[in-house]
Amino acid sequence: MQVVLIDDNEIDIFVNQKLLETSGLGAEISTFSNPVSALKDLQGRDVDVIIVDNQMPELSGYDFLKKMLEAKNDLKSKMIVLTATVRQDLQDKYKALNPSIHLCEKPLDVGYLSALL
Repeated sequence: MQVVLIDDNEIDIFVNQKLLETSGLGAEISTFSNPVSALKDLQGRDVDVIIVDNQMPELSGYDFLKKMLEAKNDLKSKMIVLTATVRQDLQDKYKALNPSIHLCEKPLDVGYLSALL
């Protein structure tokens, strides 16, 4: 399983990467601290799971996923947005973009990810 983890905070990347590595999911993990770089990298390949932080300075998680969905209208990746608090207005915003986007409070809940897969 190929997982891409995108977060502008290196500590959050480290924590979530360790959670994935010790989860037993057997994931191959690519990490990006810059969503623009991740967007360029993902244009040419398919991955199983995209995990993106909601709030990033260069490109928000919402804007990142919107660009991904516009570029790949057949995107089959599971999309998970990490946020400090899952609020109804935030859920509604992402569901309007794509009903298959899931929100998860930080740090990543590996059990939740397992259930999605």
